[in-house]
Amino acid sequence: MGINEKAAYIKGMIDGMDLDKNDKTVRVLNAVVDLLSEVTEKVSDLNDAYDELCEQVDEIDEDLASIEEDYYEDFEDDDDDYVDEDDNFYEVTCPSCGETTYMDENTLLEGSISCPKCGEELEFDYSDLDDSDDDSSDSDDDEGKE
Repeated sequence: MGINEKAAYIKGMIDGMDLDKNDKTVRVLNAVVDLLSEVTEKVSDLNDAYDELCEQVDEIDEDLASIEEDYYEDFEDDDDDYVDEDDNFYEVTCPSCGETTYMDENTLLEGSISCPKCGEELEFDYSDLDDSDDDSSDSDDDEGKE
């Protein structure tokens, strides 16, 4: 038996007792029963609202799970397209923000990239590595004259 039925049962018991309605005790008892009826009605309304809210949250959770599945599925597909097990990746740490990123050799050979976290331009200088890079340093000098 729910609280609404219990409150109605108590009200029915008091009504069936043929009590003197003018007696102060009976008036207090009737007021308490009326209050009990109102409280049980409010609790029932709250329970209904709670159940409806739970259903909405479950629907949102299902929608979010579907979106996450689609998003991460697309993201995993992108990783598969770009990552080759034979590629060598190099760890680069931004001197400004300390963010560590990983990049392949082709990206490093481009000479510079922007830090994905702070946007600082990270430049890579290979002139100290090999004297055969003099040709590339000559082209850098040409660029500086423009």
